[in-house]
Amino acid sequence: MTELQLFLAHADDHRPVLAEGLPFVATLDAPAQSAPPEAPQRLANVHAPSDALPEQRWALVAPKGPAGDRLLSLLEPLRKRREEEQGEDALVYRVDPGMDPVAAAAWIQAEYRDAVRRREAARPRYLLLLGGPELISWDFQQMLGGEAFVGRLAFRTDREYEAYVDKALRWADAMEAPRARTLYHAVMDGTRAMVEGDRHLVQPSLEMARQGQAAGTFDADEIVEIPTDPAGTTLDLSSAAGVLLREAARTRAGVLFTMSHGAGIPRAGWRSLEEQYAHQGAMVLGRAGDLLTANDIARGPFLPGGVWFMFACYGAGTPSRSAYLPWLSRLHELGVIGNAADQVLAALPQAGAPPFVAALPQAALANPEGPLGVVGHVELAWTWSFLDYDIEGGSLVPKSRAERFQGILQAFVHGHRFGVAHHELVRFFRSVSTELTISYEERAHRASLSSAFAEDHASRVRRANLWMQRQDLAAYVLLGDPAARLPIARCPAGIRRAAPAGAAPGRMEEVIRREDAVLAVLRGTASAATMAARLGVSRDEVEGWVEAFVDAGRAALVKTL
Repeated sequence: MTELQLFLAHADDHRPVLAEGLPFVATLDAPAQSAPPEAPQRLANVHAPSDALPEQRWALVAPKGPAGDRLLSLLEPLRKRREEEQGEDALVYRVDPGMDPVAAAAWIQAEYRDAVRRREAARPRYLLLLGGPELISWDFQQMLGGEAFVGRLAFRTDREYEAYVDKALRWADAMEAPRARTLYHAVMDGTRAMVEGDRHLVQPSLEMARQGQAAGTFDADEIVEIPTDPAGTTLDLSSAAGVLLREAARTRAGVLFTMSHGAGIPRAGWRSLEEQYAHQGAMVLGRAGDLLTANDIARGPFLPGGVWFMFACYGAGTPSRSAYLPWLSRLHELGVIGNAADQVLAALPQAGAPPFVAALPQAALANPEGPLGVVGHVELAWTWSFLDYDIEGGSLVPKSRAERFQGILQAFVHGHRFGVAHHELVRFFRSVSTELTISYEERAHRASLSSAFAEDHASRVRRANLWMQRQDLAAYVLLGDPAARLPIARCPAGIRRAAPAGAAPGRMEEVIRREDAVLAVLRGTASAATMAARLGVSRDEVEGWVEAFVDAGRAALVKTL
């Protein structure tokens, strides 16, 4: 029987909360509902390069009141840096707390769109949210993510905000390596969820990366699969997290992809809110292993200047309510899952407690020797992220959708800004959401034509697929500045194999400076006007460099014929 697996384990004994998963037929009992609110899909300056800040612009979103004022002051150095890069002041939006999807959509229309309706290209596309979800809701971030490149910084102390800002500024001008090193790690603990995840996501992703590396479409320096030992843990000679920590410590400006169960409520319950904040969403490193917690990565090298994609339940944070609550409650009423609904949802904040960002990515981002960005899940994470199901011969056949994740990993590796990379996942959410809307509308239309209308099984299965996928894909968020990027070369590796002929040694610095400007224009990461302003020359001069570079390259190619 086809089953739906959940990546959530108890924080104490590390056993899966749903050890046997749920039968696929349970998805057919998802509560009937109208089509969900659509995230806005119009983008600002769609004709300009996505990575070019002068054309796309960067802005801050802060909560109203004293808390927002304090956060803005802490981000002032980063704001000034982004203003220099884009050549104009950064806008600041102030928002109310607790926005649900409807309120978020209304704000986007009134404050984000209409405010610059006559100047579509002037709307900032990079938006950095400040503060936790108790100040700016998860719903707001997810809805705005359909319209813009959105990231969030949320820490518990001023010192952590300052540490991230210092780190972002330090890496902004660095060029650590020509290419990024990529790490993949699945915690093979013997559970069915991890077996399915490794088979249908991690291994296909590795294969696509290796094929792309050979073909030149996945420009990674090295692709490393971090193994799990035969005992089903990530045990090293010294600690359970040793093998992962060792590889992450020696990988600078790299990409880390991990898959594990996220730590949920212990069987005896959390002893305090502080314990829940500290451990919920942490990586479960195997049945006999430990949790990878904030304390493990708060200090010392852990993916310095890199980016981490963490696949696990509640890996990025925990919402105040789950999109799956009506469905799980219905399954409980039907006797499909017994008290499993209570177990699955017990990790949600209790009455009066706010939603929160997970401590593990917070620690990684606040670590001066940690990554610049983390992508994770704010919800229950299911196999629906990477699986789809077709009906063949009357049976359900799982189909891997690992390509959904290849786009974001490839964008990281190629040096795109993190917001641009995250949008590679958002576009799949939009596609699924659109198909789901069409499915609801088609069902309503057919029902209006005949009171005897009965929907066929295949249509119900397809809509169940889409409903689950939509909820799952909507929950991936970016933590960190969306304008950050890996400090790697963003021109073809090896382009400077030798000094240009005829260039005196003392003039090489100026040659390289002009070459960098030309490559930025050709790669679309900056305009000629932007590079001219940055270098203190005229736009015509930069355009002349580009023309000379292209003409010389074309002439050299002609000689190869």
